[in-house]
Amino acid sequence: MKRIIILAAAALALASCKNYLDIKPYGRTIPKTADEYSSLLNSTLEQIDKGEEYILGNVNSVLNYECFADNLETSLQNSTASLYLPLYIGDVLSDMQTDYQSFYKTIRDCNIVIGELQERDTRLGKDVLGTAYALRGVCYYQLMRQFCPPFDPNEENQLGVPLVTEFDMEAQPLRSTLEQTADRVIEDLETALDYDIQDKIYRFNNDVIAGYLARACFWSQRYGEAIAYAEQVLKKYPLLSGDAYREMLNSPVALKGNTLIKAGIMTDADNNTEVEAYKRYLKNRPLSHRFLDIFAEKDKDIRYNILLGARRENNKNFIASMRSDEMCLILAESYYHEGKTDEALNYLNLLRSKRIEGAADFTAATLPAVDAKDYIQADAKGNPLTPLIYAILNERRKEFFLENGDRWFELKRNGRPEFWVSKGAVKFTTEKFMYTFPIYIRDVLLVEGMIQNPGYENIQ
Repeated sequence: MKRIIILAAAALALASCKNYLDIKPYGRTIPKTADEYSSLLNSTLEQIDKGEEYILGNVNSVLNYECFADNLETSLQNSTASLYLPLYIGDVLSDMQTDYQSFYKTIRDCNIVIGELQERDTRLGKDVLGTAYALRGVCYYQLMRQFCPPFDPNEENQLGVPLVTEFDMEAQPLRSTLEQTADRVIEDLETALDYDIQDKIYRFNNDVIAGYLARACFWSQRYGEAIAYAEQVLKKYPLLSGDAYREMLNSPVALKGNTLIKAGIMTDADNNTEVEAYKRYLKNRPLSHRFLDIFAEKDKDIRYNILLGARRENNKNFIASMRSDEMCLILAESYYHEGKTDEALNYLNLLRSKRIEGAADFTAATLPAVDAKDYIQADAKGNPLTPLIYAILNERRKEFFLENGDRWFELKRNGRPEFWVSKGAVKFTTEKFMYTFPIYIRDVLLVEGMIQNPGYENIQ
């Protein structure tokens, strides 16, 4: 059953995207010094530290994305969960347009800094400029993942998002191609690297930026470049195991272990009633047997012990961060797509050796068969799964449960499988088009030539 996205009629009367590119509210003056320009970015950085929802994510966004995916048994949840947890992606598609606005508001502030800051050669000026490029690149990376289709090497001129690189209140750019959007992400992040951000308050140091470059190149199927950046990060932040790994995952706030950046580090973890409430809600939606069954080693796998409670309840924290374990899995899959299966196996076995007690290395002959019942049956290039890529995807699924919405984006990246959940006698289907969220409706209505994403063309 399709859910109908309902938008308030008042939206038709509101202005287009130039409204949220406007930075001249009454009573304010244009900044002059690097310190004053940094204030345009500090509010966003503070939001990240307190747990904002759209750039790094927070408890709410992590939980929602997990509810959209297939690691939880939605059909077996009790009535309490139904009051607080989305049933499936169709429940919140309209709300995703708020994120679209938020990204462009941050991009607006970054464009002002990049275009207007005169103090470009001091250490502070370089830090501020580098942070502006980094934040803009990260925003476009998130826009690309959420509001664009996954990369398809067999399809030309896929739609990207509007690219705004200067502050111009009258600009009404149309959508770029997906390749141009990816180019913008990577160019911004590489420029941020050149500024070599030093002050820790700006969060996006060169290690974090290199991690985002690995993510962006990986998502856009530039696997050779993804390998270079991921190897750089993993070399500096080697994998943890045992108690050190457990302590890192069990830390609700502190930046520990091989975590490069984390949301919510300024929150009071001991008195965070919101987090505790969400944990209680989630206990009413059990872990899926399809998910638990991929833990073939069960109790020998430290991740299994961390997440599994009584009655298939989740025990793991909600995590919005970047840690180098992701780089290891990016390396495994990138080498696979580059046709270097020995290197792919090496990185797959490296991660398993840090997670599973007494794990024997996989070889080409001992890799488990592909499960024909798994929702993912095609890889990012559209090819049928082989045992090796299936094993890599399963390790990622185990490693990043309840982190960053990872499983949702893995489903999107690898075929966008359709699946359904039920409530009572009604089926709710996650359809292929729903993996790509609707472009902000005001821009579609008021910017001539703006193309809406497939599936949402008749939204009014």
